[in-house]
Amino acid sequence: MATLMFDGIDDFVATTLDAYKRDVWTDISLEYQNYVSARLLREKKVEEVGGPQITWLVKTKNTGTAKITGLYAEDNTNVEDVMVQASVPWSMMTGNFSYDLREDIWQSTRETIVRLLKIRLHAALCDVAVLREQKLWSAPTATTDKSPMGIPFWLQKDATTTPGGAFNGANPSGFTSGCGGVSSTTYPNWRNWAFGWSAATQDDLVVKLKKAIVMTDFVSPVPHPEFGYGKSDYEIFTTYRVTEPLERLAESRNDNLRQDLAKYMNQVTVGGVPMRFVPYLQENDTSDPLYGVNWKTFRPFVKRGWNMKRGEPQPAPKQHNVRNVHIDHAEQYICTNRRENFVGSKA
Repeated sequence: MATLMFDGIDDFVATTLDAYKRDVWTDISLEYQNYVSARLLREKKVEEVGGPQITWLVKTKNTGTAKITGLYAEDNTNVEDVMVQASVPWSMMTGNFSYDLREDIWQSTRETIVRLLKIRLHAALCDVAVLREQKLWSAPTATTDKSPMGIPFWLQKDATTTPGGAFNGANPSGFTSGCGGVSSTTYPNWRNWAFGWSAATQDDLVVKLKKAIVMTDFVSPVPHPEFGYGKSDYEIFTTYRVTEPLERLAESRNDNLRQDLAKYMNQVTVGGVPMRFVPYLQENDTSDPLYGVNWKTFRPFVKRGWNMKRGEPQPAPKQHNVRNVHIDHAEQYICTNRRENFVGSKA
């Protein structure tokens, strides 16, 4: 059995983890059935170059020069600043694992060593994944909070709004300057659609969801370079307390279920928009929200070069035989057009 030399352990750790594929194990460490943030990082992320923040322009109005005219009519010209700048800072997070150069493991076989390191690395990555999921479904409470601006930050609830819903998702609590530094008090069009609901029925929740999807699907009559990604592409994220009765509602309208007693399990759609069960919301939000996220305008942004970046082993302070390996991640969630998204919550 070959033994690693003391001065070769750090190089072994740095170069071997990604190459070794043989070991597998069962993981029962995670609380939730699925983690939406992990899928978004794989499928929806936008890589952005460096800088302290992400900025984009928001056109808030037009100049109002159009009119009906006739022969020899006088022109009505006007020049006005119709743009404001939105910006959000990067949010940074980290996870880590450690090892001691004097651990007996270094006298073991290569397979045993790599198995241990893989497990420690996996635990660190899972820690970051759990934190990311929590922050995706949370909102920072003040401008000094360095947490990511999750979906509940951009999509503000208003369960007492106009029956059926309205664009009343205003500024987040603790952010008088508004989302991205654009105040919905100054610019009412910078508000998301919000509605309250009380029953998962055709005449209540389904009707309100239909209206929310229609009212937030904006199409410009004049094409322009748009800070967005393709066409409207909605998903509705909610709790099992919402999806299960809606599945039963769909089953009650189908006379051809045959032997399948749960034909629409995880398959319910509203106007073609899929509904997704979010375990984190199930456990942490008693208002049973339905977040209608339009991926055209809502994306996770990742800072280039800092997407789950694993560093080299570093000596631990005051522990000269201990090495720390850090995983650093820089991201932010950005909604480039709030009024193309919606949220419903129990009234």
